[in-house]
Amino acid sequence: MAASGSRSARGAVARRRVSPYAARVGTLENNFSWSNSRAATFERCRRAYWWQYYGAWGGWERNAPPTTRLAYVLKNLTSRWAWVGSAVHEAIEAILKRMQRKALHGQLQFGESGPDVEHEVEKLTEAMRDQYRQSLTKRYHENPKRNFGLMEHEYDDPVSRDEWKKASEKARGALRSFLTSDVFAHIAASDPKAWLPIEQLDQFHLDGIGIWAAPDFAMRTPDGGAELYDWKTGAVNPERSRLQMACYTLYMEERHEVQPAKLVSRLVYLGPDLHVHEERFDTLQLRAARDEIRESMERMRALLADPEKNVAEQASFPLTDEVSRCRTCVFRRLCDR
Repeated sequence: MAASGSRSARGAVARRRVSPYAARVGTLENNFSWSNSRAATFERCRRAYWWQYYGAWGGWERNAPPTTRLAYVLKNLTSRWAWVGSAVHEAIEAILKRMQRKALHGQLQFGESGPDVEHEVEKLTEAMRDQYRQSLTKRYHENPKRNFGLMEHEYDDPVSRDEWKKASEKARGALRSFLTSDVFAHIAASDPKAWLPIEQLDQFHLDGIGIWAAPDFAMRTPDGGAELYDWKTGAVNPERSRLQMACYTLYMEERHEVQPAKLVSRLVYLGPDLHVHEERFDTLQLRAARDEIRESMERMRALLADPEKNVAEQASFPLTDEVSRCRTCVFRRLCDR
């Protein structure tokens, strides 16, 4: 994951992933890296970017300064709509991993009628209810990584019961859409031994800089290629995810030795009318993607006080002029907006 608007939020929901920071002799170092979600945060607001990747650094330490600790707490929050995407992704991840474990142990996956869709939907609903109740207590201030938190609860935003219900129904509908789709039937009929690690954060490199990628699902094909899937719960907008999918193609080539010509990437928009957008990236498109990533990294590093040591000063990262964006930002308390 990631990625996209939901990708950062999914980091806020407790997930078992590789840390995106290098460890040296047991000490975490804040090394510069790039990801699609990091680039999106930078373009949205320089100050939010600073809080996310620099101001919150070290906030997990017991002796962290109060502002650093607060920034760390806030960066782990998510909004209710990003929560929908996170919850659906986690439900799909759990289902696929369960399928894989059973298949590898020679156990039957489902009956002829397939999975019990409504049972899985109810499990998702109960998990979201538990997270909602957990957020209400605001115990995420004690341990942000172990306790789920919603931005709406932190800021006491007025959200009606109907609005919360709409978020729940959107998540339920998205999971139902996935489990009754041809996409899921295709995956369920495949050999789990051909599946690549599910939702695992990994890294490849461009000009010596780590580039993070976490495809939702990918599996090898008999011709030496692969199929890659990314689940979406928002509006259909393939162009918004173009760089993300190109990045996944570069990742699959370097880390899994899948040639771009043999990789089929599919954006799967989960809704009442499931939509699948399929594309492949050629040499010229991938060259353009590399250049776009390089330009993004250059803009980020240009604001650093010491690019070699990845040192950033808050004053070099100004607040956005589009104040309307602040209403949906988890850091607005720190910016007095």
